[in-house]
Amino acid sequence: MQNLDILFLNLHRKYVNIDREYGGFLGIYILSAFARQQGYNGKGFSGTLKRGKEYIDKLWKSKSVSMIGLYCDYENVTENLFLSNYIKENYGIPVIVGGPQATALDENFFKNSKCDAVVRYEGELTVIELMNFFLEDVGRFEEIKGISYMTDQGIKINPNRPLIENLDQLPFIDSKCYLEPHHFYHNELSIMTGRGCPFHCTFCHEGSHTRKVRFRSVENVFEEIDKYLKEWRGDEIYILFTDDTFTLDKNRLHKICSELAKRKKKYNLKWFCEGHIHTLYKNPEMIKDLADGGCVRIQLGIESGTEDVLKSYGKNTTPDEIFEVVRKCRDYGIQQIYGNIILGGANFTRETYEKDRKFVHDLIQEGQGTLELGVITYWPLAETPITNQPSKFNLNIYDDQFLTSVGDFPLAYTDDLDRLTIMQMQYELEKEIQKQMTEMLENWQVPTSRVISWYPNYNNSKYSSWFLNLAKNEILFPYYKMIKLDEGVESKNVTNLEESHPLRVIQLYKYIKKIDENQIEICGEKFDIKDLDIITMTTGKLSVKEICNKLNIELNKVLSILKRLEQKHLIVYTF
Repeated sequence: MQNLDILFLNLHRKYVNIDREYGGFLGIYILSAFARQQGYNGKGFSGTLKRGKEYIDKLWKSKSVSMIGLYCDYENVTENLFLSNYIKENYGIPVIVGGPQATALDENFFKNSKCDAVVRYEGELTVIELMNFFLEDVGRFEEIKGISYMTDQGIKINPNRPLIENLDQLPFIDSKCYLEPHHFYHNELSIMTGRGCPFHCTFCHEGSHTRKVRFRSVENVFEEIDKYLKEWRGDEIYILFTDDTFTLDKNRLHKICSELAKRKKKYNLKWFCEGHIHTLYKNPEMIKDLADGGCVRIQLGIESGTEDVLKSYGKNTTPDEIFEVVRKCRDYGIQQIYGNIILGGANFTRETYEKDRKFVHDLIQEGQGTLELGVITYWPLAETPITNQPSKFNLNIYDDQFLTSVGDFPLAYTDDLDRLTIMQMQYELEKEIQKQMTEMLENWQVPTSRVISWYPNYNNSKYSSWFLNLAKNEILFPYYKMIKLDEGVESKNVTNLEESHPLRVIQLYKYIKKIDENQIEICGEKFDIKDLDIITMTTGKLSVKEICNKLNIELNKVLSILKRLEQKHLIVYTF
């Protein structure tokens, strides 16, 4: 391996045995690209703590790395503490730490990690100055803006570094930025078209420190996209626009969507973005632009269905606006809409929980198979108004160091609701959502065309909880799969029902139950025992007319039984 001046690492333990998706962590790869632009050999790796440590050991044995940069978020502080100490104790090379949680690192972290410096906020220029100092002996450490470091008198915080104004000057990420180059060449391109956030959500780290928004030019964005498209040799391409403010400027968004629509004609291109509820509500034409441009998935900042809580979060939106935006996204054809509901957050009570439950039910119903809602509990992210002054929001923070949770247990509580109670609420609401999704599918409340769009090539529905819910259902899944494969159709699409062949999609013996001598039951539907002859004829081998003739039963009777079977998603019609 070529000698590395710096290796950037984003490492986590394999928490609760979940395989994380590491492709979208742009920060360390942008830093790698910037280091390369400045004449240094930098690469990044995102993965497990174990794998990252193995790479460090391997690189050191061959004397192939000179410096390490560690990305720190709210989950992996202890990983970085361990790894920095391990590197300093065993190899003695410079270690720097950055990322969204870096500004919350305390004296204990500095002392025990033995890291040389913490990079605060935007990191590109600061990292280069640190590399110049450590690797070239250029500059004065005490004068480097944007860092914190340990002295005999405690933590020293240098002045913040001004933000990068012209983002077009930043280089593009490519395979050379990856320690494992093949990770770049998958069918997902993560891209950020701007930085900063003008909104003031009280739970959000981003809006608390980089409110000034800076956009890349549309031309620069598509120079990067086109470069990737030309190099990609696969089938489907999925772009993730990771900006918090992608929908901030309607004219810019229109231009981006128009350019994406042009590329859709040449490539099998789909994409994801984040959207701001109030902005989309005030400018619904933006939603149409998103859909026309090929957006198949959008994440909306929903958070709560209670207006008072939304005000506490600084969301500048209302439940009615949320409904309208979800409705518009659905009607314009955005296939997947995602949002979170936060439990145990600002001004959370039993009353707000009950309001959220009703809101969630009604909103999912409105989505008609497009809306997914995640249920999360409040995270005390660094430097946010709620974390800094929880009592103003009627909240008590139990653990702002994220030592007791990996997203699986609440970190805060209220005077009336302890963490176990909030946890139980989260579990119950998740179960209610799953149950509602199944019931909507069973009750024909999701259009068939939408359901079959989830099947291979899946339209990226590996991200869709609707598809995952459907895939677990032993009746609904094969029913819609038959329609997707064009092996069967619904009766409403049959021109001549008498000549069509009813075909069951399940193995009958698994679902039929004898109640008594006069009745049977199939999937909760009761039939007379004499109807069994009709039911067993649904093998696709005989037409409806032939079944009538063979059993000497009038057409209306047969059609009545078939209708009841179809209502339970048990049969389709074939030729």
